[in-house]
Amino acid sequence: MKRKMPINMSTVLFLRKKYLAATLPLDADLLLALAAKKSREFILIHPEYKLSFWQKIDFYYFFFQYKRGTPISYLTHHKEFFGLDFFVNRHTLIPRPETELLVEETLKKINKQTLLIDVGTGSGCIPISILTTTKNADVNAIAIDISALALKIARLNAALHKAKIKFLRGNLLEPFLKDSNYPNFSGQLIITANLPYLTKEQFKNEQTIQSEPRSALIANENGLALYRELLEQIKNLNTPFIAFFEFDQRQTESITKLIKSFFSNANLEIKKDLAGRDRLVIITQD
Repeated sequence: MKRKMPINMSTVLFLRKKYLAATLPLDADLLLALAAKKSREFILIHPEYKLSFWQKIDFYYFFFQYKRGTPISYLTHHKEFFGLDFFVNRHTLIPRPETELLVEETLKKINKQTLLIDVGTGSGCIPISILTTTKNADVNAIAIDISALALKIARLNAALHKAKIKFLRGNLLEPFLKDSNYPNFSGQLIITANLPYLTKEQFKNEQTIQSEPRSALIANENGLALYRELLEQIKNLNTPFIAFFEFDQRQTESITKLIKSFFSNANLEIKKDLAGRDRLVIITQD
């Protein structure tokens, strides 16, 4: 009688079947790759690979954190956005695929000379993606965030991608408005903003974002308080501009009314994301 070979409980194949059967395939591969200190491609090609004792300990820790709701990106400290790799941690919002729409639409509007200001920059993914993609244009970029810890991550990402950005710390446009040089800029002004726009109730009901910084997600006035404040600041600039604001599809009517209350003659365009949801408003004020 043929003897059964003992099952090796340290292989990628065994661990994937035992612990990760109900996990998204990509997440399962990333957890195993993280513990084994190998690439995802290696894990896919070598299901027979045996994790060492300490690698298994790391795997159990990562798996425990994952089951508690910690996003994969916070465990790996990496997130792809617009074809680029960004370092992220708990001090920054994880870049979302739907925000790539904001980058795409901004790139369409950039001309030869542009001053780009990204408000609430977080990981810096928006201005970095724009700068690394822009060709044949002279773009001066400023990125602003109120969080010193988020700016630290944004600076790291800018260095990794060799993106020349001036970083300012402060509330929305305040540090830019206080800069004595700002009235002297020439060319086109573009303002991008993916500010917190969720209500407390929306945050509470969305389990997938519970581990991310609340301050990067929640705002008062049904999610539009910070956009109201930003619009007030833009009004004080008293100059033509193009602005790109990301928002929730349930806010289309309210954000349109809010913008019109500050810039009654502005041209507004609403853009939909790949899921067909209203996601971006483009404001052009001549």
